[in-house]
Amino acid sequence: MRVRRIALMVMALAAAPAVAAVDCGRPKTTTERLLCSNDRVSEANEQMAFAFLNAYRRANTDELRATMRAEQRTWETQVRDACGDVPCLLKVYYDRTLELDQY
Repeated sequence: MRVRRIALMVMALAAAPAVAAVDCGRPKTTTERLLCSNDRVSEANEQMAFAFLNAYRRANTDELRATMRAEQRTWETQVRDACGDVPCLLKVYYDRTLELDQY
């Protein structure tokens, strides 16, 4: 099951370049350390990545896809990376997943 989730995540990341993978061998930020050390945060990240991929696939123009990639990068730096603990990350991942489901 875990291998299947990892394979699906790799496919999602390849198709949607705005959702970056984290190198857990060398986490550099608090967010990366939390992603690598907490299963709930890691799962929330995966769910958000799948929501992004699905929304990205539904986008019908290159312009919309470019906008989505830019919005995702902004969300990562201004919202996600502003969190310093697990509860905050879980909330922002949940909120972002809901936003992406509305695309």
